Amino acid sequence: MNFLEVEEWKGQKIILHGFGTRNSSGDKIARLDWRGQKVVCRGKQLSLVSLRQVHGDGIVVFQGGDEETGDPWEREGDALLTCSPGIAIGVFTADCLPLLLFEPERQVAGVVHAGWRGTAKVITRKVVEKMVETFACVEEKIEAVLGPCIGPCCYEVDRPVEAAFRHGRLPWESFASGRGSGKWSLDLQEANTHLLIESGVKRENIRRLAYCTACRSDLFFSYRREMGVRGSHLNFISLL
Repeated sequence: MNFLEVEEWKGQKIILHGFGTRNSSGDKIARLDWRGQKVVCRGKQLSLVSLRQVHGDGIVVFQGGDEETGDPWEREGDALLTCSPGIAIGVFTADCLPLLLFEPERQVAGVVHAGWRGTAKVITRKVVEKMVETFACVEEKIEAVLGPCIGPCCYEVDRPVEAAFRHGRLPWESFASGRGSGKWSLDLQEANTHLLIESGVKRENIRRLAYCTACRSDLFFSYRREMGVRGSHLNFISLL
């Protein structure tokens, strides 16, 4: 399986990362051993920690020695944080936004699965707060990469989604544009960029892979495009 990287992190010597694709496009940097829950990346074999994702705002902190890298369905949540090297933490997506976080001074890594429900519950802001609370990270030093997800060109949502965002006190008009008849185009990357900046992350430390998973059938699976019959992509980060 092949993964995409963000250019600014390719030269990092203390982290590995990747955003999954459906085929051979992109850089050939990693492969998966699904049976043993391993990621092999740049010649390094890493144990994979993942979650039973529930489209919520639950955050799991993985500490070295937990060694719960076997069955991903034993742990429930939509974000993982770790300061343990040699462990790949990952989320699976097929239209939802994958978000990777890294604080180089404290050497803390994070991964977030943010669909509209998690975004409305401000999961990204809560993850930044958890990094500060648990690991004494500094907001201004946190780096973030927003991975491929369904774009506003293809992501039409309705009034219940609007209501959830407004309930979360998010500025709906900043990342949703009206299509009429109670429909909007929603920009998940922009909404989560707002949450990062609101949390104290510097705009210059936020990067995006600007792919729409629904448009790019050559590169990505899409839950919406394929009407729920689809694969999914692993998105991961690991400290070395």
